[in-house]
Amino acid sequence: MSDYTIESDPGAAAVAKILEHWTTDLGSDRAAYTNHAIRVLRLCDLLHLHYGGSADELPGTREEFVVAAAFHDLGVWTAHTFDYLPPSLDLSRTWLADRGESALIPLVSAMIDDHHKLRPAGSRMSPIELFRRADAIDASLGVVRFGLPRREYGALRRAVPDAGFHKRLAQLFVTRVRQHPLSPAPMLKW
Repeated sequence: MSDYTIESDPGAAAVAKILEHWTTDLGSDRAAYTNHAIRVLRLCDLLHLHYGGSADELPGTREEFVVAAAFHDLGVWTAHTFDYLPPSLDLSRTWLADRGESALIPLVSAMIDDHHKLRPAGSRMSPIELFRRADAIDASLGVVRFGLPRREYGALRRAVPDAGFHKRLAQLFVTRVRQHPLSPAPMLKW
């Protein structure tokens, strides 16, 4: 991954292009969130390969994964809330409908809605579960890896830096706990 660039990765470039539409909403967190979304997309590819999937069918080349990666947490910034699944879902559905991709709405919606599910959301190769695992790896800074070698996640983090994403998550969580102590993590599901 030492030669990796976002521009050389069509899926990553597509995520970055989508997120350009929300530059103002993302503000100083633009690089942090864009890089997180790209890491999640790349982690889908790495898990797919690790589980024996074909290099010719990488998830990062598929529209549903690109859109889910771009929108999965975006509601944090557009709706200014840590209860961000509903606004993230609305944004992704509108995006797909406006582009004539309504057939992808059910799958992308499930990928986003279940990405913080605490239990498996299907077989390890299902799009929903693959996406859930990829996000969990990045959100946990690689503490949770679902069998992915530590060195692969480390190489990805070097290629696509954190840019303050995890610091921002911690700040948002602390704010949420102070404001809603009985509901600190509304995005989590069983």
